[in-house]
Amino acid sequence: METVKVIINGKEVEAPKGKLLLEVCFDAGFPIPNFCYYKDLPPQAACRMCLVRIEKMGRLQTACTMRVSEGMVVTTESEEIRRARMAMVDFILANHPLDCPVCDKGGECELQWMAMNYGDLLARFDEQKDATGEYPLSPFIWLDPQRCILCYRCIRVCDEWVENHALGVRGRGAHSVIVGNRPDGTLACEHCGNCVEVCPVGALTSTNFRFRARPWDIRDTVTTCTYCSDGCQLRLSVRDGRVVRAWAKDLTKMDAEFANKVLFSFRTAPETRHNWINEEFLCLKGRYGNEFVNSPDRLRVPLLRRNGRLEPATWEEALKYVAQRILEIKRTYGPESIACIGSPRLTNEDLYVLAKFGRQVLETPHVTHAMDVDWRPFFKRLTVPLLTQPELREQMPTILLIGGNPPEYNPLTAYSLRAAVHRHGARLYIVSARPIGRLQVATRFFHIRPGSEPAVWLALLDEGEVERAAEATLLTREELYELRRFVWEADRLALLVGREVTGPALEAAAVLGGMLQAKGERIVRVLPLLRFNNSLGALDMGLVAEMLVPEQVGPQIKALYLMGCDLVRFYGDAWRQALARAELVVAHELFLTRTAELAHVVLPAMSFAELDGTFTNNAGQVQRIRRALGVAGDWRPDWMIIDQIAAKMGADLGCRHSAANIFREIAETIPGYQGITYARLNEEGAIQTERPLMPLEVIDRARLLERLRAQVEAIDHTAERLQEPAPLGIGLFEPGTLTEHVPLLRQAFGWDVRESVEVSR
Repeated sequence: METVKVIINGKEVEAPKGKLLLEVCFDAGFPIPNFCYYKDLPPQAACRMCLVRIEKMGRLQTACTMRVSEGMVVTTESEEIRRARMAMVDFILANHPLDCPVCDKGGECELQWMAMNYGDLLARFDEQKDATGEYPLSPFIWLDPQRCILCYRCIRVCDEWVENHALGVRGRGAHSVIVGNRPDGTLACEHCGNCVEVCPVGALTSTNFRFRARPWDIRDTVTTCTYCSDGCQLRLSVRDGRVVRAWAKDLTKMDAEFANKVLFSFRTAPETRHNWINEEFLCLKGRYGNEFVNSPDRLRVPLLRRNGRLEPATWEEALKYVAQRILEIKRTYGPESIACIGSPRLTNEDLYVLAKFGRQVLETPHVTHAMDVDWRPFFKRLTVPLLTQPELREQMPTILLIGGNPPEYNPLTAYSLRAAVHRHGARLYIVSARPIGRLQVATRFFHIRPGSEPAVWLALLDEGEVERAAEATLLTREELYELRRFVWEADRLALLVGREVTGPALEAAAVLGGMLQAKGERIVRVLPLLRFNNSLGALDMGLVAEMLVPEQVGPQIKALYLMGCDLVRFYGDAWRQALARAELVVAHELFLTRTAELAHVVLPAMSFAELDGTFTNNAGQVQRIRRALGVAGDWRPDWMIIDQIAAKMGADLGCRHSAANIFREIAETIPGYQGITYARLNEEGAIQTERPLMPLEVIDRARLLERLRAQVEAIDHTAERLQEPAPLGIGLFEPGTLTEHVPLLRQAFGWDVRESVEVSR
């Protein structure tokens, strides 16, 4: 990378050629005040707060648009510059309401800090202010036009990060106002709330946080999202034992004095690094879907079925009953009559203890987890490393997505795809059975027949199969050859694999990366778009993906030990009938789910906000979850419940009363987790596990192609292309066992929660 030398306030600084002057100054320790600038967004130069003096230029220049060049001499502080900044603050305050005591941004407001530093004691303007009233842009977001300083951050974030284009400007000059994309000025979008987060003032606020807390009243805890497999980091803000918001703003990018004196003075220790894999992005569920932990519907005490009804019981009664009944069933029918099923939403620590309990104490082969796709063939045949989100954004100029719908089911991946295109001009090819509405940044879109993804992988693996693949996919031979050239000629390639890819096609996806990388100096990475936040962790912890069939319950399986999985909701009424045939059903749950209603014992568990532990995302990165809340009910961690039941059965699982101790054992016993500790995770943020890669020479490619051809032959060759894009919200707005207990989501989408089918916890 070519560098240049510039002089800033008398100090010589070396910086990449063409980098924004404002960023160079910040890195050199000379932060420049600004409103409209935001990292990784196009320059706007709307606020004029970042004016600096550059030698040989006749007037003050905006640092947010000026790129550094060799020999540039810059002054960031002088009386002239200070007067200019004071004038800009004065102009902004001319129509800004001085309602800081009731504004939700009070205490975190960038304008407050600028006014303290650059504002005049006396206002120059005494004209009447345009007192436009606030109103809801959507069920999630409120707009106060009078507070808006027209920095346009919200518009650019909506366009660049989310590709919704839901915000715009109406009017000109002093009469400009931010409006939504509906005729009445409201929003039709995915309601991610990123516009609220980047707003420097209180113009945009979140419905769930308005008038609920002051920054100095809350305590923030950094943790990991409990929804999709991308694994975003976020802060949970807690006041009086309740979660009041989730946010992901990078506080280290802000003026150091502002951050340390204002934002950190009444919170946790200052954040010196913001190495989150999601940067500052959060989706709808990550931002607004966490208040289920506050729900009054949470189970508070154990429930034991007596005389056909679930009634409150003590922990001692419940644990003793479970231990006795399991021992009776094991003695009567044998270990194979008991099955343990966990949820891919639980922590690695919980799932590890469940697997250990099932295999060592119960001695059963039936230790599994609820899932939608069996990804084991992919990970068994993996030939190249997994792709992380930062690598996807910054290092991959060639990207191929086959299957999946990232904007709905893996929103961070969608954000990273857009970032790769916007920041570095990456070429993005998408192969899908239906158009993906919010990935219009794609270079090419290949519209295939539903279910024909295996044929695409067949054509990529074997050029001789292009004709067969064209017939199966409805693509032309030329399009398939173009796809092959795109993949086989790339120097750095990212392969993204959606959940529509199954069976031998999954193996092909894993093997193709190694075949490509073997052709010379290339770098290939793959990213499987798993569904749940700890789907990969569940596999790593030893919970197999061979799900039981309902018909096994009764004749073969007599007892079911369920940890956070609502089988009736996820798999339907066949499991309702199966549970009725079981002699014992034990359920760990947060709520009385449809499955828990049929259990013999229901044990109240802790949510992710009340636990310490780890998740493993779809890139194999381990990240911490941290306890943000105290215990409001008589609930316990899942691993502790199992440990106590095992103790009553005469076994010692070695948990030693701590999730940290369990993870220490995980690091000693689970391949790829060696060397990872809570201390390292606290320092580094996300640590990628080392996965065994299969050498190409041991893979029977002829057999793989044979099985892949059979999969292609099974494709329905009469199916037509789906012309309509997937509806907005098909994944994001889908109710689940957690989100149905978030009042804001339930009211916004009008959910009839008893009609949906989704996985629990």
